[in-house]
Amino acid sequence: MASKTKKTKIIRKHKKARAGTKRKAALRTKGSTKTKKALFGD
Repeated sequence: MASKTKKTKIIRKHKKARAGTKRKAALRTKGSTKTKKALFGD
C-alpha cells in the first residue's frame, strides 16, 4: 500500500496539472482578443 505522503504528492501533482484547464480551453475557443465592438463601440 502506498504511503500517505506518496498519495498526497500524486494528488497535488494531478491538481497542478489540471489547474487552469477551463480557462485555457476558453481562451482556445473564444480567444483573448477583445472584439472590435468592445474596443471601439458600435
